[in-house]
Amino acid sequence: MRRDGAVEGERLLSAGFLSLATMEFLERFAVSGVKSVLVLIFLDRVLVGDVSRVVGVTAFSETSAAMFGPLSATGLASQLYGYANALIYLAIPIGGLIGDVIGSRRTMVAAGSVGMLLGLTLMLRDPTFLIGLVPFAIGAGVLKGNLSAQLGALFQDEAQRRRGYAVYLGFLNAGVICGPLVCGALAAFAGQDYAIGAAAAAVALGLAIYAMTGRAAPTATSATSAVSAHVPASSTALLVVALAAVYLCYSAYDQLGNIFLVWARTRADRHVFGLTMPVAWFLSLDGVFTLALITVSQVASRALQRRGIRIGAVTQIFLGGMLCSAGYLVLALGDATSGGAPLALPWTLAYLVLIDGAIVLIWPSALSLIAGSAPRHLVGFWMGLFYLHGVFASLWAGFSGVFYERIASPEFWLLHAAVAGAGALLILVVAPPLIRAARRRQAITTSA
Repeated sequence: MRRDGAVEGERLLSAGFLSLATMEFLERFAVSGVKSVLVLIFLDRVLVGDVSRVVGVTAFSETSAAMFGPLSATGLASQLYGYANALIYLAIPIGGLIGDVIGSRRTMVAAGSVGMLLGLTLMLRDPTFLIGLVPFAIGAGVLKGNLSAQLGALFQDEAQRRRGYAVYLGFLNAGVICGPLVCGALAAFAGQDYAIGAAAAAVALGLAIYAMTGRAAPTATSATSAVSAHVPASSTALLVVALAAVYLCYSAYDQLGNIFLVWARTRADRHVFGLTMPVAWFLSLDGVFTLALITVSQVASRALQRRGIRIGAVTQIFLGGMLCSAGYLVLALGDATSGGAPLALPWTLAYLVLIDGAIVLIWPSALSLIAGSAPRHLVGFWMGLFYLHGVFASLWAGFSGVFYERIASPEFWLLHAAVAGAGALLILVVAPPLIRAARRRQAITTSA
């Protein structure tokens, strides 16, 4: 046990791991920083005045109105946010599959970084803002899947992989903390263009570091990091069910970066020590809590293992769905009982802790499950399918945001609690028979 821990520690400190984790930190800094101010840029700048000056807004507005009826600026901004984020995650499986085929994930990471830089440059001007979102989103998507696939090749053991992805999630959430913190402050006190510039600087720095150190990371998934090309149907079905549960949970969670910020502007008490906290800093708190909960989860996991208790990846995904549902129930209850007054900070903090606990359980467990169960020649593609949670989550965040002004806000949050709860229920009902079938097949194979 001690020897395994020493090997795992060496891998977590290796140049390959640190190169991938640093690139992920800076990429997430840029993406989270832009997301934290994106809806507000739409409402404060892009959708103000004559929108015909911005390429694509008029056509998008007319199409949305034909589908959903007349939309307010908030509704239109919500949909634009949703489509931009969906494009990021839609590009991930495509980029991962290309990385599988050409066998050079370093090339795909570099291409994704260049695309992000091009997009951010175009986003500095109002007329090309929407155009810039396209290469920025596609570039981020291409980069993500290939980084995660390289990471999976560093670990052979499922428990080591899960802890490796958990530490990687820590780097990721450090970017989630710093991106909104820096970009939100720059947007509030210097101007929104400075926020976009900071995101571009982070991507450029990440590309430079990766170019110098990325050769230490594996360029393709090794044969020991995933099973053979032939995968039993029960295992494939289990992966599909697990991904569906992840999609539902993230669909609820992702409203944090969209309508929650709009709601928090007027409905959340943001006064701390006599100062008003920028609304984008809720996303920084999201990262802080996630980082802290990663440490708590790792300590608890090791304590349970010393007692011979191991909680499997599927069980952790189920528990994560329950926590996410509980978070939105807390927000709905607080909003319903506040009497119209701004909701006290402990309510929003409790909401953040619960949904962040869900991500700490779900994210590393799902990626580890894929790295250990998917066909080795398609690991990048399956990693991309995991990240498709962002497509469904972003589309749901955008579409459901249209109804924010049409129903009471407590009902809006209850709707999201139900979505996350549906993911947990799916795992609870469908996963056990699939797990038993996979174990029976494994027992038969071992016996033969």
